Amino acid sequence: MLDYILRTNLFNFIIFAGIIAFLYIKLDVTGKLDGAKNSVKENIEKSEETKKISAENLSKVEEQVAHLSEEIEEIISKSTENAKLVGTQILADADKAVENIKENSLKLVENKTALLRNDLLKRASLASVEVAKNHIISELNNNSELHTKLIDESVEAINELKEEEVNG
Repeated sequence: MLDYILRTNLFNFIIFAGIIAFLYIKLDVTGKLDGAKNSVKENIEKSEETKKISAENLSKVEEQVAHLSEEIEEIISKSTENAKLVGTQILADADKAVENIKENSLKLVENKTALLRNDLLKRASLASVEVAKNHIISELNNNSELHTKLIDESVEAINELKEEEVNG
């Protein structure tokens, strides 16, 4: 029986070895393993190349980022300077505007004062004329000789003007 088991096992082993040999030849396992091996090598080479490119890109980005803080500081500095200049200009413009408003206000006050002064002088003149008129009328009513004297003086002045026109 042992002999039978050995033969059966040997027979099974030969069939199994034959199937594996058939499959190995038919499926070209070596070629496929070589193809897979080459594919893995290509992928590794591509990965290495991609890694190299990525490292270069990372280096460039790091270099740009390294200068970024300096550029930001420079931009902030320039912006601060510009803001100070603009602020100074705004204050100067505001001071000029205030000075102009002040000058215009003073001129307006001077003009209004002059108008009021002229109005007061006009009113005072009118009042003086009215007082003088009333005084003259009162004097003429009280003194009849004065009335005659003024008429004579007026006639003489008119005659002198006529003579100057004729001679002149």
